[in-house]
Amino acid sequence: MTFHLLLAHAGSGRPVLEEGLPWEAFADAPTPEPVPTPSHLHNFAGPPDQLREQRWALLVPDTPRGRAVEVRLARLCELRSREQGAPVETYRVPPGMDAVQADNFRVRTLHAWTRPEREHARYVLLAGGLEELSLELQTSLVEDGGCFVGRLAFDEEADYSSYVEKVLAYAGASEPHRRARAVYLAVDDRSLATRAGQRNLVEPTVERCREEHGQDHFPASELLEETLPEGALERLFEVAGAAVPSLLFTMSHGLGSPEGGWGSALAQRQEQGNMSLGGGVALTPAELRRRPFLPGGVWFYVACFGAGTPLQSVYEPWMKQFVESGMASARILERIRWSRPADGRPFTAALPQAALANPEGPLAVIAHLDMAWIHAFHDVLTGQSHAYRLESVMTKLLQGYRAGVSLQMLLRYAGQLDARLGRQHQQDAAKPSKDPLPQDVRIERARLWMERHDVTRYVLLGDPAVRLVTPG
Repeated sequence: MTFHLLLAHAGSGRPVLEEGLPWEAFADAPTPEPVPTPSHLHNFAGPPDQLREQRWALLVPDTPRGRAVEVRLARLCELRSREQGAPVETYRVPPGMDAVQADNFRVRTLHAWTRPEREHARYVLLAGGLEELSLELQTSLVEDGGCFVGRLAFDEEADYSSYVEKVLAYAGASEPHRRARAVYLAVDDRSLATRAGQRNLVEPTVERCREEHGQDHFPASELLEETLPEGALERLFEVAGAAVPSLLFTMSHGLGSPEGGWGSALAQRQEQGNMSLGGGVALTPAELRRRPFLPGGVWFYVACFGAGTPLQSVYEPWMKQFVESGMASARILERIRWSRPADGRPFTAALPQAALANPEGPLAVIAHLDMAWIHAFHDVLTGQSHAYRLESVMTKLLQGYRAGVSLQMLLRYAGQLDARLGRQHQQDAAKPSKDPLPQDVRIERARLWMERHDVTRYVLLGDPAVRLVTPG
């Protein structure tokens, strides 16, 4: 049995790991660190979807560009102020916070104990890139603070205004949509990874959603499932360009570096994370900006680096141990490292930026901020599907819940995985014997560690308070 990486080389479209990796590789994963229990309680007793109960706040970097972005987001803040019945609070945050600084900001400023709990914002919009509003800040808000976090990170300032106009247009529609279709597209680029993803991820998810739909628990207007043949760019736009509210789920390779590495940081920022359709064909930001693509919808994009690229993949230490153990050549690690930021700066992918800036594009994109592995939704050892994790996110979106709440349905599984790991490590600490763990135990724990990290690296790009449809 193998597990697969959804990463392809830019240019050739060839998978970075064509054969996948053996499940024994899990035995060499590093000791997992726990997902913290939220240290501050919001109004969890109140409806999580209501801004009057949970509040909405804006965070911008404390820079001239951040203040310019703040001005462009003023009308969005006015909308959220009306919805929550109180002024929106905007925080100007020092750029590049580390983990300690992020925790201090959250505890002492955003969720200060000196203020009434009812004033603490649980919906948080980060308006800035990963270099400005750090991943450590986002992690602190989500994992420690239990916040519903979204991020807008446009390279062009004017794109913030375009996005706001789109959100306002759909929020003020005279005849709001109350049902949306669910569309599932898997790319068949003839690789082992995408075919395994179709079999173990997409098909079980669609089957579960159809079952729930038959019992009136999955309120889609229709369900459309299709496998895109290699290079089918026009068919992708034909399906996704329909002027009806849609929740689009796609599974494909995301582009990483060309073979040999990136020639420039600019090329990497324009291409890394783009949706590979096989045969050297990819969905590009330029194409996405000029054509209707999921107007007013939500895109769940499963591919490597679909949301962006951190400074270092969380999986790289494990990959290094995997190579050092002799289970694979150093060439694998070298290929993975080619996708590190060429200029040493983390970045948000250009493809979702283009989608969100497009007036005829989606309101939100859920995608992966790292390398993406199929096994997070499929247990390679037992064959058990975890399609319910995806179905729960999609159900909430189709029911009209806000995007931030809907994504939380996926992120909550990280806490469950961490609880299992924590109990196992407590048992180890209580044992009188300190003998090395058996290989099967190490494999299982490392598998849970990989699964936990894969789940937590899905992020929301866009305002966490947007809705796919109006709840009826």
